[in-house]
Amino acid sequence: MIIIMRTMIRGLWRDSHTLIWNILFPLGMLVGLGLYFRDPLYSERLLAGALAINLLFGATTATAFYVIAQRHRGVYKLLRATPLPTLSFVTAMTGARLVLTMAISVVLVGIGIGLFGVAAGPLRAGWMLVVLTIGSAGFTALGFLLANLARDETQVSIFSNLVSLPLILTSGAFYSLEQAPGWVQTMSQLQPFHYLVEALRVSIASDTILADLWLPLGVLTAFAVLCALLAALTFRWDPEGRLFRLRG
Repeated sequence: MIIIMRTMIRGLWRDSHTLIWNILFPLGMLVGLGLYFRDPLYSERLLAGALAINLLFGATTATAFYVIAQRHRGVYKLLRATPLPTLSFVTAMTGARLVLTMAISVVLVGIGIGLFGVAAGPLRAGWMLVVLTIGSAGFTALGFLLANLARDETQVSIFSNLVSLPLILTSGAFYSLEQAPGWVQTMSQLQPFHYLVEALRVSIASDTILADLWLPLGVLTAFAVLCALLAALTFRWDPEGRLFRLRG
């Protein structure tokens, strides 16, 4: 499984969707908005939002396109002939995505500290690592699920946008929802990306991390378990294959 994960990491680094959505977009958001507003409090919110966007787009959009491309190339047909369980393959892909997410997150946090003065000591960095690990597992599995439901890149693009955009718009990642309509605030409380943003914000700025972090971390953990099981149960080894149940 380690060999498979290393191969996936190399493939993800070369993927154009990863370059755009996982690297350039969050970096542009952080630097552009940070230089425009120049507010220490907003810088903390902005860093949390950029970290969350990096994870979300990398896990859903980039992962989903990567899975579709590899499936159409016949890579997964070869893997199907091996005794590798489906859940192990999903785990390997999640690990590869986590490595990439962490590498980009280090750059984002470094910019937040060096350019905008965000305080992030070892304790806060440790909690950010925990949040990013659990969040990456859940949203990468969601990306797998979207790719499993889609037949081609057009469908996966539609599915990714239909999922990602409402999550971002109702999360409060880059702006407060205090003045938003009640139904928007309710939607925010019912979707997992809100809790990812909240957990990252707590890790960066809260003085009572343990007290404030247990609820968003609990929601993210439950979301990760659910999506991982659904991704394994619905995984397609080839474009024309049926959604099938977990093997091994």
